[in-house]
Amino acid sequence: MIALLRRLFPAGLRGQVAGILLLGLLLSQAMAAVLYMVLLPHWQKVLRPELAVTKVAMVVRLLESVPESQRPHFAGLWSDSEFRVAYGAADTAEAASRPADPAGPSDPPGTPDPALRAQLQAALHGSGDTVEVRSTFRANSADWKRIVVRLRDGGSLEVMTPVGLESRLGYLQQWATVAFMVFAMAGLWGWLTWTVNHPLIAFARAAERVGVDVNAPILPEQGPAQLRRVIRAFNEMQNRLQRFLSDRTRMLGAISHDLRTPLTRLRLRIETDRAAEEKSKVLGDIEIMESMLTSTLSFIRGVDDVEAAEIVDLDSLLQTVCDLVSDTGGEVTYTGPGRCRYYCKQQSMMRALTNVVANAAKYGARAEVSLSRHEHGGLKIEIADDGPGIADAEKTKVFEPFYRTAAARDTDRQGMGLGLAIARSIILAHGGTIELRDREPYGLLVVVTLPEVTADAAHS
Repeated sequence: MIALLRRLFPAGLRGQVAGILLLGLLLSQAMAAVLYMVLLPHWQKVLRPELAVTKVAMVVRLLESVPESQRPHFAGLWSDSEFRVAYGAADTAEAASRPADPAGPSDPPGTPDPALRAQLQAALHGSGDTVEVRSTFRANSADWKRIVVRLRDGGSLEVMTPVGLESRLGYLQQWATVAFMVFAMAGLWGWLTWTVNHPLIAFARAAERVGVDVNAPILPEQGPAQLRRVIRAFNEMQNRLQRFLSDRTRMLGAISHDLRTPLTRLRLRIETDRAAEEKSKVLGDIEIMESMLTSTLSFIRGVDDVEAAEIVDLDSLLQTVCDLVSDTGGEVTYTGPGRCRYYCKQQSMMRALTNVVANAAKYGARAEVSLSRHEHGGLKIEIADDGPGIADAEKTKVFEPFYRTAAARDTDRQGMGLGLAIARSIILAHGGTIELRDREPYGLLVVVTLPEVTADAAHS
């Protein structure tokens, strides 16, 4: 039932609120209609006092307006099972002219009803000479009234009919009905409102929890469409915070581990007075430490860069990157659509793409770079190489700071394993993605996707 309501309700918050109001209104009307239909058959059989008075007055006027010989016929036309009418001529015995009492011959003659008698006399305006009203009670039935009216020109009219309360329901029944509808509708509206508000409450609690524990479980995407978008952005922010803290932790651990070895060598050379003799080795250790610090600072800048974004020609930027890598000895080719305007941080994007293209040229013999429009919108950059590729188990690990494959350690002993980590951080900061795929028949394909930039974002 809940799943069906969620599918039928509109996805937006405005639509869900309107749906709750409309559904509540329809259900309240349906409940009132059901109560009315349950009681209607009984109400149709039991006349209200004013309706009974009106009906009797109409029969009296009709009979007084027709010849006496036709009065029994017209009285029979008015008679039915719930409104029994009988006419007695003036020279006929009273007992013979009366219809059979619906209570049966054993029922008591009844008690007078002066209130209904007064209403009848007021309605007849002198048409009836004498009016007599008595109540006859029957088990499991309504309050039947025995009404006798003496006509002005002789004869009598006797009516047996059930007459109910003016309000149809007693005060206790009325209050019980109102209480039932109020509590039923309040419970239903409370449940529907909770269904819509529960995801918002859960989101508020999750936001408070992340401030204390960034590794808290991911919040499921539920609720109105606007809230699902907020939850999706919140989960992505939490993932980025987790990656940020994890990268910083690994970075500090790797720095402390990698600096320990050259520092130990320097201490041994100084303590054994071999520093002057092994000057070149000392300088080599210092160069290694400088390289570590430079790479680390570059990684930090890649994430925390405060460079202002601007509109650049991404095609020209990629050509520049390919030229820089070619100048260092790498073999690189580039194909692109020509002029391609894009809103990004130029220096950061150049640093990220340079790291990826340089890796392809260094470890994959040659790099083929291409720029194209993505089929789902945005831009797609592909960097292919002819190298040995990367095992599937390591395709995600190579983006971790200071992680290097065995082939990379054998090829370049001075590398720090931060190039792809820096590239991923910059591309993610631009809202894009970077993915490693196998290239056929051999080699590696790096796919970088960048989202479409709106005009508002480009001018902000």
